[in-house]
Amino acid sequence: MTEKIHFQCQIECSYLCCGGATVVTLPELKNFYRFFPITLAFQKVYPLDSYHENYIKDITFKYGDFYIIGDFIAGNRFNKKCRYLKNSLCVLHGKTKPLQCKIIPFSVTFPEKYQDIVIKERRKSAFKKCKGFMVNTPLIWKGFFLEESLRFDFEQLLKGLMSQRDIMEKIFKASNKSINFSKFLLSKSGILELPLTEELINELFCRGYIEEPVDFLKYQKNLFIRELMSNSSKNSVFSEALNIIEKLICSCSCKNN
Repeated sequence: MTEKIHFQCQIECSYLCCGGATVVTLPELKNFYRFFPITLAFQKVYPLDSYHENYIKDITFKYGDFYIIGDFIAGNRFNKKCRYLKNSLCVLHGKTKPLQCKIIPFSVTFPEKYQDIVIKERRKSAFKKCKGFMVNTPLIWKGFFLEESLRFDFEQLLKGLMSQRDIMEKIFKASNKSINFSKFLLSKSGILELPLTEELINELFCRGYIEEPVDFLKYQKNLFIRELMSNSSKNSVFSEALNIIEKLICSCSCKNN
């Protein structure tokens, strides 16, 4: 039986949703590379049934027996709170807010009609203390989204994941020499996080997702340095990412001289 979902974000518990990192897609990179350090992440997706399996084929790729989805991580996933959460309010709220944040508490890795399953599972863990699920809050889903803006953001995020599927598959297959690659394949869950490579940055520029590589690199360098200098940073991938960026900036400088 489909369960109706009542929800309205409450600022008192916004820290539960607004962790150190969010997800952005290719079309969103232009908006957020000045705000967040960007890395790559891969996760396994397990289909619930044949309908779900057909749905995820557009946003995942098959590797062995697994369906894998690739994302651009914006921020530091090891931080407890997003840097742009001030006094429990999102500084980026509005048109510049990441689509992933706009569709909370829902998940685009599941079809629209399966979102009650998503919420049921999340309320057992991540959203266990969330105050947004109350009967007296607005009804926003009853087998489908009732708000057009929510459906629009959900569909835009889905399209973004579709647009980057081929790039993510290519990167994943090329990362098989990474230290954590085999470990990721053997684990049931977990994340394989990787830095952006020179080839990827060039491809993003050629495809028009980055307007100016040097500008992108300089912003990213400063953001990674900021995170690495923070006492709360525990992300080992950031050091590797910074090394790659510094080499690319040096390379760009040499070409211009």
